[in-house]
Amino acid sequence: MSREHLYKAKRVNWRELPKDEWWVEGFYVKCRKHHYILSVYDIDYGFDERYEDWIEVISETVCRYTSLTDKNNRKIFEGDIVLVDGEDKYFSVEWDNDTARFIMNCESLIVDFDNYWNYQVEVISNVFDNPELLEEGE
Repeated sequence: MSREHLYKAKRVNWRELPKDEWWVEGFYVKCRKHHYILSVYDIDYGFDERYEDWIEVISETVCRYTSLTDKNNRKIFEGDIVLVDGEDKYFSVEWDNDTARFIMNCESLIVDFDNYWNYQVEVISNVFDNPELLEEGE
């Protein structure tokens, strides 16, 4: 079984950048108490190991890729906020240690990804940029 090991995180200098550059995807590295994402330049060879290309990120925003995509073929990461067809609430994507799986969580309802097809799930935002979306359902 092959699984893509990919992460995303928010850059430390995100306030200085256009919104579409706030987040970066790639390999996660912690080095000398700093957290970095190394961009993937070639899927067959992996990341570029030149230190000057490492992008420093906010450690609290590091999110694992679930290996799933939504109805728009957008990658679903831990920490994303999603809408599920047939539900009128926003769900946060979380890792559940007890069952060793990613789940969609909405205070009163936990949904397993196995119960939905990818065309029934849509990434709306993430818990770091728009936490108020999750509060609306309470």
